[in-house]
Amino acid sequence: MHLPASTDHADMPVRDTFPLGWALAPALVLAGFAGAVALADSNQRLFVELNAASGSLPPRLWAMITVCGSVLGAIALLAATIKTQPRWLASAFIGAPLAMLFSEGGKRYFDVMRPAGVLEPESFNLIGQKLYVHAFPSGHSVTAFCVAAAIILSWPKPENRWRAGLAGLLLASLVAFSRIAVGAHWPLDILTGAAGGWLAGAVGAWLTTRTDLLHSPRGARVMATIALATSLAMLFIDLGQPDARLFRISLAAWGIGGAAAALMNDREPRT
Repeated sequence: MHLPASTDHADMPVRDTFPLGWALAPALVLAGFAGAVALADSNQRLFVELNAASGSLPPRLWAMITVCGSVLGAIALLAATIKTQPRWLASAFIGAPLAMLFSEGGKRYFDVMRPAGVLEPESFNLIGQKLYVHAFPSGHSVTAFCVAAAIILSWPKPENRWRAGLAGLLLASLVAFSRIAVGAHWPLDILTGAAGGWLAGAVGAWLTTRTDLLHSPRGARVMATIALATSLAMLFIDLGQPDARLFRISLAAWGIGGAAAALMNDREPRT
């Protein structure tokens, strides 16, 4: 569709620029990898190899990275963007019900044992809380890729989306891989979780092009209030990684500051 020369491109509906290719390609690639692992029956072998390789980095670092993949950690990280890019958190929030249904439904239906429930304790590295059940899919991977999709597909400058995409996918993959590093999930768990999380975030990003329910000024206030409450909760909730306690408190402070800034900005007089 060709717009008249006098048309302001800023007035173009967001729905006309939704990147469908970006919405589908990462999920298809991740699902393909998951299928390859399942068909090759290499899930356990890959876990042992990757878990051992992750031992080259400090356990505390992996603990910090994995905390970022928790729901509370992800909201705290995004709190500072509510003031300038409310659509990012709005997309993640709108996609969250689908992400939760996929994650919790899969865990209850398949009820796969985690590495600690299958392997001998001395055969792999375990960091933090020892978990035994509900391995498939990885909830942290679902969250990380849901957030990554929400940001990348809502990126304000389409011409730079590929840079944001590469960075976002790399960071989300690092969070997902941390679940292998801490000994909590199999490769198939994180690949499937990542694919499902990405699709959930894509749905959220697409729906924000149809409604401004959450990224309107009123919606931003709601999101900031939720982010403030969840970040405060992080100060008291044990996320299963005692080595990352100070980092968890710092992340909570970051979320509190970002949410408070968004709420204070909303109260400033408008001209």
